[in-house]
Amino acid sequence: MGVSASLFRKGEYPTEKDLDIIIDIFKKMKFYGGGKEIEKLSTGESFSISFTNDHWRRRWDDDDYQWDSLDDNDHIIIYFFPKPKESHEYYIPSIGETVPSFIIFDDISGRERLLLEFFHRYFKLFPEDVFMEEYLYTKDDIDKLYAKVPWNEIWVYEDPKTF
Repeated sequence: MGVSASLFRKGEYPTEKDLDIIIDIFKKMKFYGGGKEIEKLSTGESFSISFTNDHWRRRWDDDDYQWDSLDDNDHIIIYFFPKPKESHEYYIPSIGETVPSFIIFDDISGRERLLLEFFHRYFKLFPEDVFMEEYLYTKDDIDKLYAKVPWNEIWVYEDPKTF
């Protein structure tokens, strides 16, 4: 099991429309995702969505593929919490209160490039949200990192104050 990371929002529970926007971001990045679980959305249960791109699918379907030859940046799993749990609450200084995470990114190790591209697009739409692995990342942090060339491939494990 790898390292997971979370996404936080102030004041309101995420909606199905928010999830649709997240799915759309991945689609624009040329990823395919499993469907939303409408029944679980209506009851407030969490569920996962797996996203893969064509490269990963071609490698997976190849009879001669090697597990270690699959690029982690070609697939990711997210867990969506329509009614976030108190056990997932953290104090987020930029938000100014304790809030629950509503998305958990499963096993982000090796997916730093994928996450940077996703958050660059995501924070344009939701600039007040906050991403956390060990450190907290705001839209400003992601913008600085995205503009920096060459960018640090282990950015997600470093203090954004060092960017």
